[in-house]
Amino acid sequence: MFIFNRPITRRSVLVGLGGAWLLSACGKAATTAWHDPDPAVSGLPPVAPPSPGVCPPGKGMTQHAGGPQFYLPCDGTQIALTIDDGPDPKYTPRVLAVLARYHVPATFCLIGRAAAIHPDLVKQVVDGGHTLANHTYTHPLSLAKQTEAQVRAEIGHAGDAIEAAAGGHRPTFFRAPGGVWSPAVLAECRAQGVHPLDWSVDPRDWSQPGVRHIVTTILDKTRPGAIVLEHDGGGNRDQTVSALALALPRLLHAGYTFVLVERS
Repeated sequence: MFIFNRPITRRSVLVGLGGAWLLSACGKAATTAWHDPDPAVSGLPPVAPPSPGVCPPGKGMTQHAGGPQFYLPCDGTQIALTIDDGPDPKYTPRVLAVLARYHVPATFCLIGRAAAIHPDLVKQVVDGGHTLANHTYTHPLSLAKQTEAQVRAEIGHAGDAIEAAAGGHRPTFFRAPGGVWSPAVLAECRAQGVHPLDWSVDPRDWSQPGVRHIVTTILDKTRPGAIVLEHDGGGNRDQTVSALALALPRLLHAGYTFVLVERS
C-alpha cells in the first residue's frame, strides 16, 4: 500500500467548489469578543500571532510529485478550515451557526450518500459562502486497497451526488477517507479532474478527546498556511462545535485570516 508521510496527522483530502467569499468579513471577526462557555476549558493560553513571510517546511508543496496538498500557498496570515463527513442534520447547522458568528469560511468535505439524503443541508452550506469537497460516496477507510473500478465509482458517484445537491456545482477538490492515499486513488483524482487535498492540523475531534484537547491542539499547531481538519458528521460532534466556538475567535484575535482552500 502506498501511504504518504503525513506532516501532522492521520486522516485527509479537500475539495473546493467555486463560491465567492468576502474575505474582508473575516477581518471583522478579529475584533469579536468572546467568553469561555465551558469552565473546563477556561484559562487557555494565548495564541502566538502569525509571522508574515515565515512558512513551515514544505509549505505549499506536496510530499511527492502529484501527491496531496497539505498547506495553503504561503501568504502571511492565511489559514483554512475544513469540515469532514457531513452533511449531518444535527451538527451541520450548528457548525454553520458558529462559522456565521465569526464570519469564517470553510470547506465542507461531503460524503456523497449523505449529500444525496440531505440536499437542503448542502444548499445551506453553499448559501453560507462555503465551498464543497468530494469525500467519496460511502467513506470507505479501505479506499486505498480497493480496485480501480471501486475507486472510480466512489469518487465519481460522490461528485455526481454533490453536484446534484448543490445545484450544479461540482467539487474540484477531493479528500481521501482517513487521509490514506495510493497510486490508484491519485491516478483517479487526475482522471476525474479533482485535486487531492490533505491537512496539516488534526485535533482528532472525531475521537471525542475532549474540548480542551481539540482547542489546545488547534491553537498549538496552527501556523500560516495551515489546513485544519474538523468534523460535522460521523458521530457525536458536540465537542467539535464547542471547540470551534473557542478556537476560532482566538485565532482571529491573534491575527489569522480564514480563507477557502486554494491549490498550491
